[in-house]
Amino acid sequence: MKRRLFPLIWLSLLPLLGMTQVVLEDFEGGMKLPWNQAFGDSTLQVVANPALADSTLDPLMINESAEVGSYDKVEGKAYSLLIAVLDDTLDLTTMNKFTVQVFASKATSFILKLEGTGQAIEKKQNIAVTNRWIEYSFDFSAAANMTTLTKIILFFDPGVAESSDTYLFDNLTQLPADECSGTTPDPEILDDFECQRNATYGIGFQNIKAIDNPFSEGINTSAKVGQYTDGAGAWDALVIDNGTALPLAERNQIQVKLYSTIAGVFKFKLEGGTSAAIEKDYMVTEDELNQWIQISMDFSDQANANQQRIVFFLNAGVDVEAGDIYYLDDIKLVAKPAAAALEDFEDGPRLTWSSLGDEAVFGTFDGAVANPDDAGLNTSANVGSYTKGSSEFGGLQADLPLDFNLSDNPQLNMQVLAPEGATSVTMKLFSPSQGLKEVDADVTETGAWVDLNFNFVDFQTINDFERLEIVFDKALASSDTWYFDNITQGESTVDPCADVTPIPTIFDDFDCQRNVEITGGANALEVVVNPDPTGINNDPLDKVGKYTDPQDQWSALVYNVGSAIDLSVYNQLEVKIWSPKAVPLLFKLEGGTAAAVEIWSAVETTGAWVKYAIDFSGAIGTDHTRLAIFFNAGQDPEAGDVYYIDDVEWKRQPITGCLANFETPDASPSVWTYFGNGSLDGTAFTVVQNPAPDDVNSSDSVGVAVEASDGQVWAGMYTDFPAFYTIPTDNMTIRAKVYMDHAATVVMKMEGAQNGAANSGDTPAEYTTPNQWQELTWDFSANTTPGGLYGRLTLIFDINNVPSENKTYFFDDIAIGSSDCGAVSSFRVYDLKPIQIAPNPVRNSLLISNTNEASRFEIHNLLGQTLRVIQTNSPYELSVDVTDLRAGVYVLTAYDKAGRLQGNAKFVKE
Repeated sequence: MKRRLFPLIWLSLLPLLGMTQVVLEDFEGGMKLPWNQAFGDSTLQVVANPALADSTLDPLMINESAEVGSYDKVEGKAYSLLIAVLDDTLDLTTMNKFTVQVFASKATSFILKLEGTGQAIEKKQNIAVTNRWIEYSFDFSAAANMTTLTKIILFFDPGVAESSDTYLFDNLTQLPADECSGTTPDPEILDDFECQRNATYGIGFQNIKAIDNPFSEGINTSAKVGQYTDGAGAWDALVIDNGTALPLAERNQIQVKLYSTIAGVFKFKLEGGTSAAIEKDYMVTEDELNQWIQISMDFSDQANANQQRIVFFLNAGVDVEAGDIYYLDDIKLVAKPAAAALEDFEDGPRLTWSSLGDEAVFGTFDGAVANPDDAGLNTSANVGSYTKGSSEFGGLQADLPLDFNLSDNPQLNMQVLAPEGATSVTMKLFSPSQGLKEVDADVTETGAWVDLNFNFVDFQTINDFERLEIVFDKALASSDTWYFDNITQGESTVDPCADVTPIPTIFDDFDCQRNVEITGGANALEVVVNPDPTGINNDPLDKVGKYTDPQDQWSALVYNVGSAIDLSVYNQLEVKIWSPKAVPLLFKLEGGTAAAVEIWSAVETTGAWVKYAIDFSGAIGTDHTRLAIFFNAGQDPEAGDVYYIDDVEWKRQPITGCLANFETPDASPSVWTYFGNGSLDGTAFTVVQNPAPDDVNSSDSVGVAVEASDGQVWAGMYTDFPAFYTIPTDNMTIRAKVYMDHAATVVMKMEGAQNGAANSGDTPAEYTTPNQWQELTWDFSANTTPGGLYGRLTLIFDINNVPSENKTYFFDDIAIGSSDCGAVSSFRVYDLKPIQIAPNPVRNSLLISNTNEASRFEIHNLLGQTLRVIQTNSPYELSVDVTDLRAGVYVLTAYDKAGRLQGNAKFVKE
């Protein structure tokens, strides 16, 4: 619109003259402001308004000017700018609202900045609508007392160097402060159609406007509301575009007030980020018409998702003529309300607490007592008190409320004041159908209140939990008193995969071991709870991949390692697949310089989980970088064919040599499970320094076995190996080195037999050298199947006796036949140390200081996925470019040349 331009020298007189507005720049007849004279870059020119020739470019008739400014951003400059340096200062005493009309060719953002001597103010606006005139408003009332402002600066697409787009702008106007001047934006309110107008509308922007509330009644007596005129068709939408990822981790409840005269589906949709779009529906019924109603849509399942836009569909899916009117108000994105405390002891115990067993053994609940430290983290007046008994496994239990479930709030939180020496608390939930499920939390400080979080998200689908149990440090034997309080239920804040060390041989288990990027078929894949927990994949809580086959012959799920896949040891691919029909399967190694390797298989058993074993040993020495899996390969699929996949991992060929030496990564089974071992059942397996190195066993590290005095005579332990093992037909023996404090008969069993082979049963060997290492040999020639494959090895120390006191034994170098585990005699202890990194948080380059022990670094996200592998020979500092990482938390791990984990660190990418 063409307006008169006041001379700049009059700007200071505007408040005295009672001016209602002044157009600083309208480009009519040329530029009015001295743009880019001494400063600035790129090209600004006056051009004809394109909307005069095409009215669709200005549907709201915002800009009817004949001429406008056209600015080309300079490529290579992240903050390419337009600047006008005025001869006189801007007076913002009362006229501190600015507007500008923009016609952008790109969805981005721009900054309007006013600057002076030691003074400046700027604000950013999100651009969601392209190739249309939009007017943007800036509240600069905070600069009312600034007296040196002489520069007007515009930044388009700020912070992005790789752009050179053209932007039109016009009618830069200064206006008096209005009724919304000085309003602080409320981060929870997207639009209240009054002063909290914080949303940027994309599609549908021309159909929403603020009007006086035509129905000021009931739950909404606001002065202003939004009037939305629905367009023609079934899917006309109103889009709120945040420009960046929505803060769904903190706020994931969409609230809106609606006044409708039409019943139908109000569809809510999140989209536009890196995560898959998600839709949820609210059915507006006849009973809810002609009145204001409050709608709240729960998107807490998107707390970890990356979504950018909120989309509303009114009367979704119904093909209507344009013109239906709806009224909206108080559109918000808020946090999920906190659930009421399960226990806070303020009016006495809410739950009925009791000991886990005999009070002398498992401890005593002392009731609600006065808070011994109400000046600390927990200011509650009353708390719970517990005195531990003689057992390390002492604790309390209480029945849960009948309506307790984890579906919406899978995390339990508790405050604890622990005694000296305490390091952890275990919380358990009991389900009559699924048994006990437990989560540990570390106690980081004793003698003071600390917050503990127990994330039961892995058990979220269990709906019959009825009892809560708390074990107060299962590794601490003491009769001290613990205080606990404020047991609440909430959303997940603890990443269950945060401390999981990636296992590089597992490509994807769809839980915490998601270690390889999917570059093909990712859009057809989603992670779901196992729909058929039977057979070989019978965990009902396990997550699996759901793959919807696109309608072409050669679509595939492609795992891209980004570097050569090492097949030298692990070259047996195993994949679990659930298929609804008998179809051909194709497994393919590709990428790199070597010719692709294809191995075909086929689904013969449908409607059940089947493990497919693919032998890629013939590809040893190649440099393939990708694994592709084709479902119904080479065939024309039917629409909507769905397959489920799980546990994509590489296994070794059958082990024929060293089973365990506790020195090298490939021969260090770390999970041994006790059975029949009384109070020591559940004890974690440990590897320790050799207690008595000698000529028989000079190794550094050995395994530990414990035997309880209250266990069974057949108490023992077993481990399942990551690959099957087999013993040679000409030497069907296994040897191991054993160290005990008394002579005993030691039993070994070969179990987990495959393909009809026989398990060995008890096979004895005599240990006869107390307090010395002795190599024992077990002969399996009479009780196993020659050439059979076995997955489990069981050890029973002293099969004939139950000890009178708890015992500790040591074992090492479990070797098949005549093979040798080798001896390591350097007595080196590998300490896991924090990696020294800086800066943290980091934007571009991460400096790693203590690299002397490491030959390889890996960067993982919190899902356990390996994002980067860095090989290094530097004994000093190493700089790693992390510019391309998205904002978030990452884990850096370091490994030595033998593959041993040397250290780790977390860092934040800004």
